[in-house]
Amino acid sequence: MKFSAKILSLLLIALIAVGVTGCDGQLTIDNGQLTVEEKTFILEVYGITDSIITHEITTTEATVGAALLEAEIIDNADFVTYVVGWRADYVEDGYWWAFYIDGDMAMKGVGDTNIEEGMIYAFIYTKA
Repeated sequence: MKFSAKILSLLLIALIAVGVTGCDGQLTIDNGQLTVEEKTFILEVYGITDSIITHEITTTEATVGAALLEAEIIDNADFVTYVVGWRADYVEDGYWWAFYIDGDMAMKGVGDTNIEEGMIYAFIYTKA
């Protein structure tokens, strides 16, 4: 009986490990409860019109790109063509989506940018 309990315990641990491997967030255990830490950030979209669209994003993803894909705000984390349904295709339109972090142009792409709590990220519709 003890042997079976040990096997079941190991299987449970393995299932928990497999279940959380797809999650990029910070894992914590609080009072025996396994949780994934959420992060919140602001996304501003300066687009084709004069309006600014603002989204507050709460996610367990590790990167801004993954969080925005999950929220269906962008079409691709490697090379963004659509943001909130607006297209900016460098080749076809002569415009592209410039990515900013707290007012400064990002030095890496949205897919490679780790989420920092409280930051303001932005896409700006930019003429080539």
